Amino acid sequence: MTLLVQLEFKLKQPIHEPEFLRIARALASASATEPGTLRYQWFVNHKPGHYTILEEYTDADAAETHNGNVGALLAQLFSVVELVSVSFYGELNKYVSDWATGRDGVSTNLPLASSNQGG
Repeated sequence: MTLLVQLEFKLKQPIHEPEFLRIARALASASATEPGTLRYQWFVNHKPGHYTILEEYTDADAAETHNGNVGALLAQLFSVVELVSVSFYGELNKYVSDWATGRDGVSTNLPLASSNQGG
């Protein structure tokens, strides 16, 4: 099963928008050649200065690899935006689970077949 990740960001200041757009395009370009990255698509949110991205990976290990590959770009990204929320859909590995644990605005959603909810 794949790992789907939805993230929402907001600009720290409106003046950062051109830099954000440059970084977002560079991230999308870098992700296009990653074998485990299935989807990496940015969206303009209805709230001014807010952007959403949908990322889909073959699994959580591919998401971890992606973050390692684009670490320098992620550092640039977080210099101009704040993370609003993250939702994970799928099985998490230790890296993703550890990152998500205790963070505000993060939700994890496990496949029903993997949850302990009976059935």
